[in-house]
Amino acid sequence: MKFILLLFTSFSMLLSHPHTFIDIHPTLKEQSDSSTTLNFKWVLDDMTSSMLIMELDKNGDAKIDDRENTHIYNEYFSIFKDYNYYTFVKVAGKSIKLPKPKNFRATIENNKLCYSFDIEFKHKIKNIVLEFGDSDMYVAMILKKEFVNAKDLDVVVTGVDNDFYYGFRLEFK
Repeated sequence: MKFILLLFTSFSMLLSHPHTFIDIHPTLKEQSDSSTTLNFKWVLDDMTSSMLIMELDKNGDAKIDDRENTHIYNEYFSIFKDYNYYTFVKVAGKSIKLPKPKNFRATIENNKLCYSFDIEFKHKIKNIVLEFGDSDMYVAMILKKEFVNAKDLDVVVTGVDNDFYYGFRLEFK
C-alpha cells in the first residue's frame, strides 16, 4: 500500500507545472547607506493576461482605472501575501520577511497585464539577495539579467535548482 501511495504521489508531482508565467523586472529606485527601495514590475504571460484583462477591465477601455486598480489589488494581488509574493529575501545571509509592498499599480501594456509595486528595505542594496520562485509550481517567476535596472551596480542573476522547482537569484555587486 505504501508503494502505491508513493507511486501516486511521485506521479502527481511529475504532472505539476506552472499555470502562470511572470517576468520580473526589478528597478533600483533609491538607495542610501541604510535603506533601499526597489520597484518590481511583474509582466504576466499572454494567456493569463488575456483572461484577466477580459475580466478586470470592466469598462473595456484597455486601461486600468483607479476603481479597477483597487479591485485588482484587493482581490488578486494581495492574496500573494500568503506566498510571500514568491520572493525570498536574505540580508547578510539571514532570511527576512519581505516588507509589505507599496504603491501598487496595475496596467495593461502591449496586451499584457502588469503589476508594479515598491518594496522598501532597511538595508544596503549590496547586502540584499533576492530569490524568486513558487514551491507549489503553479507560478513560474522568470528573471533575466536584462530585466534588471540597477543604475551603476553590477547584478548577478543565477538559476536556483530547489530540488523540485526552479527559481532565480538576484544579487547586487
